[in-house]
Amino acid sequence: MSPLVSIIIPCYNNQSFIENAIASAINQTYNHIEVIVIDDGSTDGSLEIIKQFGDKIYWETGKNRGAPLARNRGIELAEGEYIKFLDADDVLLPDCLEKQVTQASKLIPDSKAIVYGDAIWVDQHNQPIPGYPLRPRQPDEDNIAHILANSPLTSCPLHKREYLLEIGGFDPTLPRGQEYDLHLRLVLAGVEFVYYPGSVYEYRQYVDNARISQRGYSSKGAMFHFQTLQKHQQLIETQTDKPLSPEARKILAQRFWAFGRAILREGYIKEAQEYFHAARNLDSKNCVTGNIPYPWLVKLFGTYWAELFIDKLRKLIPTTSI
Repeated sequence: MSPLVSIIIPCYNNQSFIENAIASAINQTYNHIEVIVIDDGSTDGSLEIIKQFGDKIYWETGKNRGAPLARNRGIELAEGEYIKFLDADDVLLPDCLEKQVTQASKLIPDSKAIVYGDAIWVDQHNQPIPGYPLRPRQPDEDNIAHILANSPLTSCPLHKREYLLEIGGFDPTLPRGQEYDLHLRLVLAGVEFVYYPGSVYEYRQYVDNARISQRGYSSKGAMFHFQTLQKHQQLIETQTDKPLSPEARKILAQRFWAFGRAILREGYIKEAQEYFHAARNLDSKNCVTGNIPYPWLVKLFGTYWAELFIDKLRKLIPTTSI
């Protein structure tokens, strides 16, 4: 018998897109599915739209607690061997599960592994926009460094429920990037991510102040991401019982630097310097992130004046990515 796949959709105030998200789950060419929608205290018309699907889905609603807890609730309710997460403003391609269940069946028996594919990036009008490509881990590549640098988006993998339960699901304290934390912890628990090229869903990227990804980096305090990166560093070193690989040090250093720049742009000058200091301690030669002329400006004038100059340049040339 074909394995059951549980599709978990958290929803908070997504009345513009939730109908399409649920429809894309229900209309999969793979039929052995259950669709679980967790309404996270929506105050718009989302819940009314959800209810219109009747017994085609299972739904719950409650107070707003955030997407990680909504997803974790879905994991608790799920009965499937496999789990597919889907955000309320995204859509699965019709053959997503058919492809990925087939791919998962071809994994080495008894291997602790999951499959993942690509995303098509679209805007709020369903028009294609540039995304970033994924790539498989090379045979000699450190698996931790690979997932740090190439972590897939939330709906790219087809998860196994038992692996998610083993690590306790999503971390509800994180204001953004919860999937990156989840994937790192899965790898540290021994799960291999096996990449199959090919798109499995449409990921919608757009500006909306209500979206978690649009909130300021200091929304939970200027040092929150610093502490999260420190936690990841300690977690890697504790669970592997060895120092970070040079490649992992480089990636974490660049993360510290990138968050430092973001915090600096929000006015936290002193706190940003702590990010930059941590980045230099990890990898002083490769930690600076940003296109030319930013690295030159840092060397000449320091991080504060470099960012100020870049900010002026962005205002003059809005398409500049530095």
